[in-house]
Parts: sequence; structure tokens; C-alpha cells
Amino acid sequence: MSVMGGVITEKPFLDVFPQTLNPTTQGITIAALEVGALIGALACLGIGDRFGRRDTVFLGMGFMVVGGAFQASAWSLAQMIVGRIFSGIGLGLQVATVPTWQSECCKPKTRGRWVMIEGGLQTTGVACGQWIGYAFFFTKGQIQWRMPVAIQLIPAAIVFCFILVLPESPRWLHQARDVRRLCGLPEDDPLLQEERESIMATFEAQKGEAPFAYKELFQQGKTQTLRRVCLAFFIQAAQQLSGIDLVSTYANQILATSFQLEPATSHLIAACGGAEYAICSGLSVLLIEGLGRRKAFLITAIGMTASFTVIPILLSTGQRSPQLAAAGVLFLFNTFFGLAWMGGPFLYSAEIAPLRARAQINGIASSANWIFCFLVVMTIPASFANLGYKTYIIYAVLNACFIPIIYFFLVETKGRSLEELHNEQHMPYDIDIDEARRTLGLDDTVARRQSKIESVEHREEKMEKY
Repeated sequence: MSVMGGVITEKPFLDVFPQTLNPTTQGITIAALEVGALIGALACLGIGDRFGRRDTVFLGMGFMVVGGAFQASAWSLAQMIVGRIFSGIGLGLQVATVPTWQSECCKPKTRGRWVMIEGGLQTTGVACGQWIGYAFFFTKGQIQWRMPVAIQLIPAAIVFCFILVLPESPRWLHQARDVRRLCGLPEDDPLLQEERESIMATFEAQKGEAPFAYKELFQQGKTQTLRRVCLAFFIQAAQQLSGIDLVSTYANQILATSFQLEPATSHLIAACGGAEYAICSGLSVLLIEGLGRRKAFLITAIGMTASFTVIPILLSTGQRSPQLAAAGVLFLFNTFFGLAWMGGPFLYSAEIAPLRARAQINGIASSANWIFCFLVVMTIPASFANLGYKTYIIYAVLNACFIPIIYFFLVETKGRSLEELHNEQHMPYDIDIDEARRTLGLDDTVARRQSKIESVEHREEKMEKY
């Protein structure tokens, strides 16, 4: 995303694709990635539980390799758009799956940290793309844009080749009844039994063993599935409607047009802004775990609103000094966004989704992300061509609308389940497994498990004597 925004206005690219001089065509070309990502996210509704987390990401990386090759070798706009759609499908599959995969593999106390680190790594990729674009800005000919586009093949190919050595989600393996692969242990191993019982405590609390039906997504019930869907949909839609693509995708173009900077200067500032963006996303681990999800979203949304309110005021003066100050405020927005909104929405939607509908809810949430990402990316060129700096006012209003929604409707998920807000008997994440089974009325299963463990220990003692 960051690479294409940097090369689409350069002469070597325009020599091959002169159609992109039209703002609408330019928006379509950039937004084709988001169309593919929407397809990939929706595909997770059907294949997320069927293929598993690891194989879904493997499939997504395959699409990204093919799409990257199409883009780097394109000599027609149609081939470029098709390549971006293929890359988008792969991106949609992995963005909808990786946070869920991480959440299901992490311990509760470290879950937020690891998912936010993943978001920080995403922004590191954005920063690397912008610095690569800046480096190749000084080259001549087709290599100026083909090489930055082709470099995306390297990380995609590495993940494609090695991802199958990573462990699958134990919760998906249990749901798929592939229980012996949970820990790589025999069926009667007590450690395996304990891990399985821990997962069962959650799984059986959510409508037992009944097959999942899509109508559950629109029902409340004891797990409040509809409420979870709405919260996940909102938080990921808000991520894109905040206006982050102004900075990440169109940074070079906006710095050159809105702030009247030279092309080389705009590339350099965009790359520096990308580095700052990555640093702030890394610091988000501390903020999201320290303040909690809700407070972090609320404080940073206020900061993003203030940033987009100040920018048009400064640009409306028409004077050089206020324009440069507005460029600084643009990266202040970057800071607020990176501190909570890069990885936070993916973490939040994965945390509030119940196990039996986790892949489906995250597929819907990711679809919201890509629908509004497409809307923003598609309309930014035309918006700046027609409204100029007044475009920032639109995003100031949108960010302001997030504040009351976050305050009144978002629930804190740090160390809590959604059921805790409505049940008198809470079940914290670190509850002892035997106590959890008793709370769920599964005492007999606990007894059977304890009996199995004692039986195994007894057999081992007898073998040692002989």
C-alpha cells in the first residue's frame, strides 16, 4: 500500500499507465487491493474453520506471491489491477486470520502484547516500503517503480515457504476434533487431557457441541453474539474511516500538493513519517496493556480529532509557515493513530469473539475494514482534487463521532470476557480449570480426568519398580 502510493505519481510509472493521471482512475488502481482484500476477508467466513488458521494464511501468501509478480511485470493497467486484486485476496485472508491465530495461541496475560507487536511489525513494513520508494526515487527508468513493487515478493515468499512449520491453533484443532495434534502427545497423556479440558471449559460454555449456524451472528443469547459482531465491525471500520490512508497510502502525493513540497522532499518526509509511525506502533504495546483497550482508543481518538481540526485551519491561511506547521500536525495524527489504532482493532475484534464464531466474526470485522479502506482510498484523489484542504474536515468529523461511541458502547476486554459484564459470577481468564469445570456443571468430567491422571501415575510407578 505504501509503495504504490509513492510510485503512482512518478514519470516512469505514468509512461506505462498514463490513465492514472485521472484522479478517479488513480483511485480505482490503488483501491483494487482493497477489493481483493474484501474478497479474502469474506472467504474466511467459509474457509477459516475448514482449513484452519495456518493453512488459511498459507493460501493467502500464495495469492500475494502471484499478485506481486503480476504487478511487477505489468505493462497494461488491466494486468496491474488484476495483480493488485490477487495481492488483496491474500492480504484479506491473512489479516482476518493472523490476529485470531495469535490470540488462540497466546496466554491471556500476554495476548494483547503479542497482537500489538504484530501490528507494530505491519507499520514497520509500511515504513520499509516508504524508505525503499525513497531510495529508488533517485534511479531512472522502469526500475524506479518495478523494483519497489517486486520487493514485496521476498517476505511473502519466505512466509509461504516456512509457515507450515509453525504450530496450528490448539483451539481450532480441538474444534476440528484433531485433538492429538494439540501438543504432539498421545491421546492418554495427562498434559494433553488437561489442555483439552481447559479449552472445553470455554467451548462447552458457548452452546455446547451444537454445530455453528450463521443465524447465531444475529442473535443475542447468553454470549451476546450480535453485540460482539457490531463492536468488531465498528472498531475495524473506524480504523479506516479515521483517515490513516491519507498518511500511509497517499503521503507523498499529499505532501507535494497540500503542502507544496518538492518531490524529493515529500518522499523523504513521508519515509521519516513512516519510521515515526512504526515506533509509535511499537509503543502501543505499553499503552494498550497499561490503560486498557477502551481508554487507549478514547484518548487517541480525541487526539486524532484535534489533529484533523487544526490542519485545515492552518492551511486556510495560505501562508508558508502555517503550511509547514500543518505538515507537522499531520504526523502528530500519525502518532495518535499508531499508539492504539494500528493493531488495537484487530486485537479487540479477536478478543470479543466467542470460540464457536471467532473465524466468522473476524471475517465480518475484516470485511468492514476493507470496505471502508476501499471507500477512503478510492475517494481521496477526487476529494483533494475538488475540495482541497477541506477534505481534512470530513475526517475530523468522523473521528469526533468515534468518541461517544467508544465511551458509551465499547467494553473493556483487558483480562475480561463479555459475559462478566452481565453475570454475577465472573470467570476470569486465570481461573483454575477444576473450578471452571465445576462452575459449568462438569464436575464428573473433572473427576474422570483426575482419575486418568492418577492411573497414569500409578502405571509409571509400577514400571519403575520393575
